[in-house]
Amino acid sequence: MIALVFLTSLSRQKALVEILNKLGVFTHVFEAESSGHCLALAEKYPNSIGFYSVAQSSRNLASRYWVAVGEHAHEALLAFEHNASSFVIHPFSNEQISHAITRVKHQFSCHQREMQFDLLVQGLCKQYGVSASALLATLRRQLAIHNSPAVVGIRSEKGWCCLDPADIKWIEAAGDYMCVQTLSENIIVRTTLNDLLKRLPEQYFKRCNRSVVVNQRHVAHLEQKCNQQRVIMQGGEAFKITHKYYFQFWQSQ
Repeated sequence: MIALVFLTSLSRQKALVEILNKLGVFTHVFEAESSGHCLALAEKYPNSIGFYSVAQSSRNLASRYWVAVGEHAHEALLAFEHNASSFVIHPFSNEQISHAITRVKHQFSCHQREMQFDLLVQGLCKQYGVSASALLATLRRQLAIHNSPAVVGIRSEKGWCCLDPADIKWIEAAGDYMCVQTLSENIIVRTTLNDLLKRLPEQYFKRCNRSVVVNQRHVAHLEQKCNQQRVIMQGGEAFKITHKYYFQFWQSQ
């Protein structure tokens, strides 16, 4: 990173440059001799970080990333109104200068990520021939799928318990209750099938009929018997698949 320093007070400018050089954060620290010189440096190094006075003449030099240098605390509000990234006040200290630089570096990193993201979106839109809004909607759906909770909390007859969805083999409705069959036990839950499904990863849990939902990860295969489709679990259990749910969930299997 490169720093540009132009303050209304030459003595303070020298003091600030000395601290910046000692911190060793910047590859080069330029002292501007005039507003024209500062503008020329800012044009030559567009991603540099400027350290400018809060004075009106200096605010006109403000780079995309700049730290306002003032004499009084109330000047900070004026500085931030002109998009200053941070504010420092004389007398300077290594701590406050380091803190200001950290804030600017964070802002710079965020801007760089935004630029990279925009370029990526533009490239993908061009590659797949879709609009940015359609692409982002698809990405949000995929994110929602992958961010499904690692565990599901359910209230059984024995109290609350947390289950890993991968451990659930199937769910079967029994009146007002649900029988949740896991790898190790059968848990009775008073809820609805639809409520449970809302909390489970939809890409794995598929309905067989109005009463049964199975975890595809525990399915052995499908079979047809007397014109009736059935799902066979890895443990040998079988559940019939109605025509409605076969065409909705299982036809591509």
